[in-house]
Amino acid sequence: MVMALPTTSTSTVTPSWIHVDEPDLCALACAASAGVHGALVLPHAGESTRMGIAFAVATVALAVAAVGLALFPDRVLSAAVAALLFVVATAYLLSRTTGIPGLTEHVEPFDTLGTAVSLLEVAAAVVAVRQPNRRRT
Repeated sequence: MVMALPTTSTSTVTPSWIHVDEPDLCALACAASAGVHGALVLPHAGESTRMGIAFAVATVALAVAAVGLALFPDRVLSAAVAALLFVVATAYLLSRTTGIPGLTEHVEPFDTLGTAVSLLEVAAAVVAVRQPNRRRT
């Protein structure tokens, strides 16, 4: 499956298409999630050292996943990335509903950015497990 995004050239009104492969889409989702988690490392480290470490680990794992998918897309890596994305999204959901034992002492309210990033992570995970990645040449 290939996603096509419409674009227009400055010299013509006729739309052209940019094709985005599934591994690239998943890599982009991982990179975006890594950026969001990376921005939250210090604020959460101020709240709890364990939370800061958890956000730093998530940031590194998501960044490595993004690079891995961009350079070496295959089924095994896609499955691992899908699992990572599901775990990160589930951690967000737990932090908003029941708390995470050992990490959060209290339940935090849902926020728009966190919810949007979690939905992106779940969508990318679904794409990652649905498609047969082929090695690029």
